[in-house]
Amino acid sequence: MINEMNENELYSIDLQFIPPVNWFKISIKGKYIIFNSFEKWKKMSFGNRCTLLGGNGLVNLSVPIEKGRDQKALLRGIKISYLDNWQLKFWRTIISCYNRAPFFEYYKDDFEKILFKKHELLVDLNLELVLLCFKYLDVNKEVIMDDEHKYPHLDATDHFLTPKLFQQDPHPVTYHQMFSDRFGFNPNLSIMDLLFMEGPEAKHLLSK
Repeated sequence: MINEMNENELYSIDLQFIPPVNWFKISIKGKYIIFNSFEKWKKMSFGNRCTLLGGNGLVNLSVPIEKGRDQKALLRGIKISYLDNWQLKFWRTIISCYNRAPFFEYYKDDFEKILFKKHELLVDLNLELVLLCFKYLDVNKEVIMDDEHKYPHLDATDHFLTPKLFQQDPHPVTYHQMFSDRFGFNPNLSIMDLLFMEGPEAKHLLSK
């Protein structure tokens, strides 16, 4: 199958947790998107975390993963920890940040349903959330989960898709944000921020 694909239609990108806006700006370009679950787990990444904007500034959410994990483990083997009730804490934080956002009521039920599932593996949680976001963005994307290193690593991820540098993107997608009167514009928050604020217009903004 890979030989029949045009490399310009292929994007291989890290499978992240409710990824930043720029992740979607990159990933919607190609016809096919490849998630490499054989990749080594990256401790300081958006693999298990996302950033929102709340009334007191930036809010970082991090899905706990099981203790004693091998930091050289593959992404497909990373298990979620449920020792703490992180799902309830996450959802309360999301409500606090976005309950007054214009499109929160339209999208919240599906996000809540997925977040409160007890996925064993982080990759399964991330994939279900990403597919939900593609649905809301009206993006028809053929997703390929590469579990056996069958496809070449045509990496579309750039250094702006890391927690350390994600706000240094020189060409961010801009839109009105909650609390912008207090904190100005904050680029590349989780895609939830864009969806809850702009709704169906989000797809157009990502394509500009």
